Parts: sequence; C-alpha cells; structure tokens
Amino acid sequence: MSNALAIATITTALAQIVRTAVQSILPGADVLTERPDSTLLAQPRVRLFLYQVLPSSALRNNDLPTRTADGHLMKRPVAALDLYYLLAFYGSESNLEPQRMLGATVRDMHAKPVLMRQMIEDAIASESFLAASNLVDAVEQIKFTPLSLSLEELAKLWSVFFQAPYVLSVVYQGTVVLIESEESPLTPMPVLRRGADDRGVRVLLGPFPTIDTIHVGAPEDAAQRPRAASYPSAQLGTLLTITGRNLAGESVQVRFNHTRLPVTRTLTIPPGDRSGSELTVMLADDAPAQTDWAAGLYTVVVIVQNGAAEHTSNQFPLSFAPKINGITPPNPVARDGGGNVALTIACGPEVRPAQRVALLIADREVLAQDHPVDTDTLQFIVETAPVVTDALVRLRIDGVDSLPFIRLTAPPPRLVFDDNHRVTIL
Repeated sequence: MSNALAIATITTALAQIVRTAVQSILPGADVLTERPDSTLLAQPRVRLFLYQVLPSSALRNNDLPTRTADGHLMKRPVAALDLYYLLAFYGSESNLEPQRMLGATVRDMHAKPVLMRQMIEDAIASESFLAASNLVDAVEQIKFTPLSLSLEELAKLWSVFFQAPYVLSVVYQGTVVLIESEESPLTPMPVLRRGADDRGVRVLLGPFPTIDTIHVGAPEDAAQRPRAASYPSAQLGTLLTITGRNLAGESVQVRFNHTRLPVTRTLTIPPGDRSGSELTVMLADDAPAQTDWAAGLYTVVVIVQNGAAEHTSNQFPLSFAPKINGITPPNPVARDGGGNVALTIACGPEVRPAQRVALLIADREVLAQDHPVDTDTLQFIVETAPVVTDALVRLRIDGVDSLPFIRLTAPPPRLVFDDNHRVTIL
C-alpha cells in the first residue's frame, strides 16, 4: 500500500525512463511533465501528461467492507487506480526527431514494462517533495501497457487541449496504484485462549523434510499434554516446537531469515531436542540475543544433512514480536500544556533504523521518533493524548505486535494481561 505521493512518484519515475530512452537517440533531448499547449517546441522534447485517472476495474471493490454496521473502521480503505499518460513528441520533423524519440521510448517501455524498486528509489531521491513517498515498499508493482486508440479516440483526446496542435503521440496505462487511507482502525486484543485442539491441517508431501506447524509457548509448558494453545508470535524467551515429517538426520539446523532485514540466524539442534517429527528450539533472552534478532516477519526452514546429502524443508512463516521491558515515566502520566504526552519505551531486541515502529494506545497508532542507530529505547510523542485509565499498550514493529500478557505459574497456569504494560494518562 502507498500514501498520497504514489501518483507523483510514478509520474517522476516514468519521466526518468522516457528521458533515458530519448537521450540514447538524441543527446540533449528532455522530458517535460506538463500538458500540451499551443507552443511548438523546436528542440527535441517529450511532454509527459497524466490526462486521466480511473478506478481499477479489477480491484476497485477488493477492500469492501471497511466498516462495521455501526460505522467503526475495520481496516484502512484502499483506493485502487489506473493511470493514463499521454506522451507527445516534439522536434524537427525534417530530421524525424519525434519518430526517433518515439521509437526509443517504445523500445525501452516494451523491454522493461514494470516499475522496479530501484527506479522508484531514484525518482524519490530526485525530487525533495517526494521524500515522504513510500511507494518503494508497495507489494503491487506498477506495470505500463500501451493503449490502442483509434483515430477518432485520439482526436477526442487532443481536443481537450485547447488550441494545442496535434503532434506525434502515444498513450500508456499504468496499473495498479493502491493508495491507503491514513485512518487507523481499532486494533483488537490478542486471543489468550483458542480451541483445545487448534492445530490446523496436515498435508502429506514427499520424503523431504517438511514443516507442518510451529508452536510457540512458554518453556515451562514444554511437557504439558495436550499442549497449550500457541502464542500468536514468537519472542525472546519462548520455546518453539516445530512439527513435521522427515526431520531426522545426522545434522539438523533451523534457519531463520528476516523478510525485510539482512538478519539471519542458524541454530543447530542437539540430538536430545529432535526427532523425525518434532524439533524444539529455545530462543534465549540474553545480551547477545538483543542484537542477533530483530522483530518482524521471518521465514523458517529446516536443513537436514545425512553424509554429503543435504535437504531443505519448505519455508514456513513466523512472526517475531518485540518485548516491552519498561515504560517511563511511571503511572499516572500527566499531559503537558498542549495536551501531549512523552513516553519512553525500553524494548528488546534492538530496533534497526529501517524498521517501522509504532505504539498502539487506545485508538491511536503513534509513530516513534527517529532512531538513526540500532537502539533498545524508543521515544514517542502522543499528541493531544487521550485520557485513559490502565490502557493496554502494544509496540508494533514491522507489522508485528508485542505480546501484552504474562504467564502465571500459580495453579492453574494461565495467561493474564500484564499490568506493567498499562498506561494511565490524566
């Protein structure tokens, strides 16, 4: 999903693609992001103009409904748009400059019809007003397709440019642009207990190692049968139980690859912690772990080696939650004269500068202050802070929320919300 700067970012990136193409044929040619007018340009130029924006017919209703019957927001609305660009070519007709530039543009657009990540990064870096654009993180890539317009359709298109004489031109469609609303929906509380037998579907495939499930729980519950319901995410200090098939071998390793950061952890499983159908992995909560791990999404694979033969299992997703170690100032917290509250969150593992960090409090999602280096201390400014009593806060890093509960060992063992994760604002 992208913010409101997505369209301007795409236009800038497309202009750079066309500029590179025409300059390969005519050095000194340029691209102007403006509408055609009555001015006939003598120098070789391309006018790039976004003349129409329409809802995407394929995805326009993909996010319905976004609100409940009483009007509460369930998820952020997303507008799916298709962009239509006119490329008009100006230059010396006697030297066929428009036709040469058109040929180079069609050549490059056909060879690379997808807006790649590097192209978007270059476009954002080229214009200061695009600094806040997040199009580079969008999942859906922008694809450009030439449109076939009849002579009548082309005449109607040029008629909207008052007194602008027709020049050699071509039309491209850019699809699909997903622009996300900035509204924040209410975040539901995590489920502390699900069904007694919530284990999912088991699929039988081939003789290679296969991960079916990953159970996350407290180390104290390792011997409990039936096993307690899995935590929604792993975190430092939890025990992972990986179940599957063909997991035995002379050497067995479990590899964790972060999906956004160059963070990889490979753990060797001792013989006593593995069998053909189950592996147990303890995620230590010590000083080295604070820098070795990072909150976010991981893919997990099991690597089984027998002699010279090595087999790798399927990739299995695992969310890794941050842990809140402390909140200052202590409760209750008083708002300042402007109604704002400053909170400092101590957390683990350390947070990287590239990670997106937010604090969830009441109905607010508050972004962290800039942290240019790896840190375990985050600053938050809650503007016009709500008056709340014992509000449960959560730390969201790269889309994964902290676990705001603790396990009580007093019989019977159970999960309760952690009072140390509550905030009172006066």
